[in-house]
Amino acid sequence: MPPVVEDPALDWDLGSPRRARSAAVIIIAVAITVVAVVLIVGTWRVVDATSAPTPTPTPTAIALAQPLAYEGDAGYPIGFPHTELGAASAAAAALEAAWTLDGAQAEQAAVLYAPPEQRKAASDGARAAVSGWRATLGLPKDGKLPEGASLRTQTIGVQWRARAQDQVQVSILVQVTATTGGDGDGPTYSSPYAMTLLMAWYPGVRGDNQGDWVNIPDPTPPAVPQTTLPGTPEFAAAGWKPLKTP
Repeated sequence: MPPVVEDPALDWDLGSPRRARSAAVIIIAVAITVVAVVLIVGTWRVVDATSAPTPTPTPTAIALAQPLAYEGDAGYPIGFPHTELGAASAAAAALEAAWTLDGAQAEQAAVLYAPPEQRKAASDGARAAVSGWRATLGLPKDGKLPEGASLRTQTIGVQWRARAQDQVQVSILVQVTATTGGDGDGPTYSSPYAMTLLMAWYPGVRGDNQGDWVNIPDPTPPAVPQTTLPGTPEFAAAGWKPLKTP
């Protein structure tokens, strides 16, 4: 089995952390011009290794809200509760679904979690983001991937606050794990990311009398909480809530 390379500086084998950050910014550069979906309208930051730990009580783990239904062959969760926890749960589902190396999957997820008036821009932005992820990993920007190449996004922490009526600012902490696949059985890279999304409740977005949370452009993107790992003092100090394991 290939080794897992823990990469907290998001080096992704591309050189210095500064260069890697530049590559990652390219991935979501559409955010500045398109401002459409999870990949596009959020803001993010990487691990700050110089931050000093702050004594903070251990946060209580929470369970994300369950959806009412699942959409498409991939089974994307939809129909989250009309609550702040529901908004956080929808944001986590959207990010997990959209960050992938599969262009078609990314487009489907982007459109599903975007408001109707922004779905075209969401689709275009998703394609661009997939190309960016692939380029970062040294994979073909489009077309067929090497056997075994994959990118998985798993939520490991959340926090949120109400911004306005039926609007919730949600910060998501995810662990991104990627492998380039191929005959060489290359290493698997793993690193945390943090991103902040603005979620809005849209009545009727899933059909008559079936509202749901969707990701909308944020006119005043907030600072993103520190990227760190569960169980560390920095995790609690940054305000993250860990997730209960099933």
